[in-house]
Amino acid sequence: MGLPTGLSRHRQLLVEGNDQRNFFEALARHLGVAEALQICDFGGIDQLRGFLAAFVKMPDFGSVRSVGIVRDAERSEDAAFRSVQSSLENANLAVPNAPSQPTGENPQVTVLILPGDGHSGMLETVLCRTLVDDGTNRCIDDFFECVEGLPDMTIDNPDKARAFAYLATRRNPHHSVGVAAKAGVWDLDHAAFEGIRDFLRGL
Repeated sequence: MGLPTGLSRHRQLLVEGNDQRNFFEALARHLGVAEALQICDFGGIDQLRGFLAAFVKMPDFGSVRSVGIVRDAERSEDAAFRSVQSSLENANLAVPNAPSQPTGENPQVTVLILPGDGHSGMLETVLCRTLVDDGTNRCIDDFFECVEGLPDMTIDNPDKARAFAYLATRRNPHHSVGVAAKAGVWDLDHAAFEGIRDFLRGL
């Protein structure tokens, strides 16, 4: 995480964490838009405000035509979006009225809150939606049932746990959902990614 040394593209994508950065690099390459985008990791949810304040002061920021920001909803899409709005306002950038709604110009600003559709969750929530028809999913259900039947055991973040459990079943297991995306583990053409694909193409 940290400011890039320079802004080398007119289209900037700011993402929350290294897993998101790897995932969006893989998806951008899959869609054929990687060369047009510079993807930066702004760090954790509490670091976006400071990142944006410094980002707009970079010497070559004037060349930026579009800024996309991706954040997990965690417990509430509305709360996550309002937090991003506040950070944008603090940096004197255009402030969208709703997620996935481009606003302003030079730069245009678009905010994507994952998993989308007003639900709480994160990138792993979307990834788990691609597994609904995967036979491995039933095995993971059995595994979770077994674990939660043990004394003092609960699965606090089922989407993240399910995504990692799925990765553990692959021929070459990965410890990162983003690195797994680069390795071709996730079906990036799946309907679950439609909103994310539209967001990237629209930047």
